[in-house]
Amino acid sequence: MRRGMRWLGVFGALVLAASCQGNIGDGADGGPPGACEVGPGHRGLQRLTRDEYNQTVTDLFGITTDPADAFPPDSATDGFDNNAKSLTTSPQLASLLLTAAESVAAEAMATRSAEIITCDPVAEACLRTVLSDLALRVYRRPVEPVELDQLVTLVADAQAEGETIEGGIEHALAAMLVAPQFLYRGIPIQAPPEGASVRKLDDFALATRLSYFLWGSTPDDELLAAAQRGDLSSELRSQFDRMLADPKADALYTSFVRQWLQLGKLASATPDPTLYPEFDEQLRAEMEEEVHRFFDDLRTRDASPLEIITSQATFAGAGLAGIYGVSGPAGDALEPVTTDPDQRAGILTMPAILTMTSNPTEPNIVRRGVWLSEAILCVKPPPPPPGVNLELPDAPGLSERERLERHRSDPSCASCHALIDPLGFGFEHYDALGHYRTEAHGEPVDAVGQLPDGRPFDGMVELSSMLTEDADFARCLTQKVATYALGRTLASEEACVVAGIAAAEVSPESRLSDLLWAIVKSEAFQSEAVQ
Repeated sequence: MRRGMRWLGVFGALVLAASCQGNIGDGADGGPPGACEVGPGHRGLQRLTRDEYNQTVTDLFGITTDPADAFPPDSATDGFDNNAKSLTTSPQLASLLLTAAESVAAEAMATRSAEIITCDPVAEACLRTVLSDLALRVYRRPVEPVELDQLVTLVADAQAEGETIEGGIEHALAAMLVAPQFLYRGIPIQAPPEGASVRKLDDFALATRLSYFLWGSTPDDELLAAAQRGDLSSELRSQFDRMLADPKADALYTSFVRQWLQLGKLASATPDPTLYPEFDEQLRAEMEEEVHRFFDDLRTRDASPLEIITSQATFAGAGLAGIYGVSGPAGDALEPVTTDPDQRAGILTMPAILTMTSNPTEPNIVRRGVWLSEAILCVKPPPPPPGVNLELPDAPGLSERERLERHRSDPSCASCHALIDPLGFGFEHYDALGHYRTEAHGEPVDAVGQLPDGRPFDGMVELSSMLTEDADFARCLTQKVATYALGRTLASEEACVVAGIAAAEVSPESRLSDLLWAIVKSEAFQSEAVQ
């Protein structure tokens, strides 16, 4: 494959150029402060994440080797790794992208050549058809004439160097897979009208944005066909409903929910085996699978978004049933269970969350407070001052609550802990593995906490009830979904848009699909600010 690489070198240079363009702007522009007539922000070029790359080549060509696993890990901005601001392309990554493109092209031609080459490519008309069809799916839009000419020339160059025509098509496919047209989820290639500040996405760009939001992957043939007909805008709701019902919408969990809830931290949790002998790798897997099944059930039933923090209906195997104190299955397979409404409230009290925010022997009030602040309330605690000791000093005879109160007396610590600690106190009914408790170290549990606005609450069940009656959780959930869907940081001016969607679509009467659709039909999703 390295023969004829001069064309791939051109495409590789475009990758780096596009990376530089993608760093322009961070989505911080919007409409006038105080008004809700806010135009869409600017996202810029958005490179495929590692997960999106793997899923895309799987859906295109049946590739199952996960080539993007060799790429450097994607960094996150505002909690999500698909934020355009952080998706830069280093020289190291550019080299790995070229290697992956060659590997994917070779495997695709070895296993799918009969699907790719549907006529005799010796005839130039057939070759152009083959390359055009490939480019439509790889670029997620029709190929431009100049792009097609370049690909045809690449095939001819490969043949001149001794390749078969099939080998030349493989070279052309590798070139497509390392091109910015594939690696970046771009805006329409047509320039906006002169003087325009906003341009509406064309049907192909809209199909791409919708598909990567709901499926974490490339548009399928039906979605591309609607875009080709120019019908996607009029069919958008029906396509949205179809895609949300498809099993591929599980990507909303595997990418969005896992990042939103910071579930990757569960992998590094190490409960003390002496205190928690029931904890093993099977129970760790069961904890994460519970969250997965819980959200899959909400999506399947199209339940109210508020059930995320109120529901007692969940899934458990024998290990989780023991933690919940309910009768359940005897084996590891998860089955539906109903938990105690006086003890449990959706994800707020799930063992996965409680375990990953604990120390090996004890719950960690600070970690739990930080998680609640960031994931549920969208309040980012300030970072600790440089040089501050993050470990609580030993204080025999004092509870963790009392030691934290002493810690807050240090002015350099007070600004952070005045927010974090009162939130973490509300989790005190749950030990480091998530068992419900009424005593800790021989003393009655004190689970009285306080929200950032000063309102007190006693435990997670009471907090859950409070959050369903005001806008804090609704706004935060909407902000998280919108940030992920748009792939950019939301501007401060967009807070009113978020608040409007939250008020209308996060209620006992609303459905999850209502929230997702409100974002898809928004101007922010269907348009792009011009810079």
